[in-house]
Amino acid sequence: MSSTNAHPTAAGSNLSVRGEANVEAGKKWEKLVEVLGNVYTESNPNGIISLGVAENSLFHTELAEYFSRVPIQPEHFTYGSGPWGSPALRSALADLFNDHFEPFRSVEPTQMVVATGVSAVVDLVAFATADSSDGFLIGRPLYTGFHADLDARSKVKLLPVSCGREGDVDPMGERMVECFANELKRQEEKGIKVRGIIFCNPHNPLGKCYSAATIKAYLRFCQKHQIHFISDEVYALSTFSSPTNTTSQPFVSVLSIDLQGLIDSKLVHLLYGMSKDFSSNGFRAGVLVSQSNVDMMRSIKSVATFNWCSSIVDNLWTTLLKDKPFVQYYISENQKRLGQGYARVTSWLDKRGIEYARGGNSGFFVWADFSRVLGMNTQAGSEEMMEDLTLENGEVSQIARSTQDGNKLDAQFQEKLIREGVYIASGNSFFAERNGWYRITFSMPSNLLDNGLQRVDMVLKAWKGISMM
Repeated sequence: MSSTNAHPTAAGSNLSVRGEANVEAGKKWEKLVEVLGNVYTESNPNGIISLGVAENSLFHTELAEYFSRVPIQPEHFTYGSGPWGSPALRSALADLFNDHFEPFRSVEPTQMVVATGVSAVVDLVAFATADSSDGFLIGRPLYTGFHADLDARSKVKLLPVSCGREGDVDPMGERMVECFANELKRQEEKGIKVRGIIFCNPHNPLGKCYSAATIKAYLRFCQKHQIHFISDEVYALSTFSSPTNTTSQPFVSVLSIDLQGLIDSKLVHLLYGMSKDFSSNGFRAGVLVSQSNVDMMRSIKSVATFNWCSSIVDNLWTTLLKDKPFVQYYISENQKRLGQGYARVTSWLDKRGIEYARGGNSGFFVWADFSRVLGMNTQAGSEEMMEDLTLENGEVSQIARSTQDGNKLDAQFQEKLIREGVYIASGNSFFAERNGWYRITFSMPSNLLDNGLQRVDMVLKAWKGISMM
């Protein structure tokens, strides 16, 4: 009797090659969903307090009340004006950019494509500008979502750029461009075509902003190699001040820079969204701004139906942005609350002798170094982590014993945190230069933040008998 399957049955054998490649990534999502599906609320006090996801809940109550007054109209049940954002939304976004980003050239509604979140926008840009197995350079540490944004569908490689032995090169400084140049050369020698860089400004997870001089250095680098400069500015309006960051670099948008003599403007693009600056992660609305590359925008529009922002969300964001007095109040008050949250969590870290990336003035998080309290050998771990990541074919360095030990300690710490009912994001997810780094989110009501930090304290007190303040 003949078999209906000519090949031996194996797990995943009914998937495409690209589908099979995404199986492991799906497993990683399942772990995060476990956290998201059991979050702390007043009705679920034993749930997990998330200090690890970059969400801003400081304005959720007011925004819920604000949006409750926006009626759903019959036209919102239709396809609306098309798959790349309504003219009304793109006009309102143009006003936002022109009012708050100080653009050298005014931003026009025709220079935008709206999609279902910034992850979708990254995927669209990757699809239009890179072929499968091409890559984008991104400096370490880096936002963990970029890997899936580039690879999950478009199969474009994320190419992390190391700043060398920790402390040698400031990841926010101009010297980091040299590290990008070295990595580009190394990747090209391996046969990988580098199509561009993704520039996260303000930076996630460092919570800092790049200077105009540094941005220009990267623009010249991209021009020299004729690669795209993609500026992710989703935290542009989520900047703040506190007593400890009065000299921090303020935010500078790439839109504000005169590109003449620096770079072909067709290579420069900006990413923005509703999730961060407008505290609406769940609405899934993002926008791409490209002021000169008409062909790229047309290419993206051809597949925009797969990332079509809903008419209801389109209208909600439009309504908010057109209400300029509320936007001004919201930005000012949100920045004030973020500054208070930053001061609260850095005070907690200072009292416990936990180092962190100082001078932060943007985003929802602090990049904190728990290596000392976890008993990690950070010097050896840093060196061996670098060696491990320079190997080809995914092989693990045989001498990276301390790094592997650090990974085990990180995993054990994460497990104990979850058991205690709190989650903070491990630096391993952010391609940290070494073990022990964690990103702590503070953009939540103070009582919830304090409760989460108390739970972290419980784990630290039990960790090798450490006595915490």
